[in-house]
Amino acid sequence: MDKILPILFWIMALINMVPVISAVMPSKMQSLYGIAPENMELMTLLQHRALLLGLVGLALATAAHMPHLRWPALIGGAISMGSFIVFAFMRGQMAGPLGKIAMVDIIGLVLAAMTAFIMFQNKG
Repeated sequence: MDKILPILFWIMALINMVPVISAVMPSKMQSLYGIAPENMELMTLLQHRALLLGLVGLALATAAHMPHLRWPALIGGAISMGSFIVFAFMRGQMAGPLGKIAMVDIIGLVLAAMTAFIMFQNKG
């Protein structure tokens, strides 16, 4: 089971790193979020969000190979994914572009729960 933990952390890391593309290529905002690139204020916020998600992804990727970082990275990743799902659900945005992101985050949360279960079983 110890060999599966790095794989799970890397999958969660990749889920969080995909939006970084939109930070360096704002034209991707339309396909990722359904947001028109003409709204510069919103673009700034979304690019900033993308970089922060990249940091979460980097923490998860690092934790894949540094066991002492696994719990903090896992908790941070779960809070990030879970909060997006809660906000999207509360606003009725579980369909369309934001619904796709929420579904990916739900998959990420399932992976996080599996990871936590394995870590509890391994006592670490």
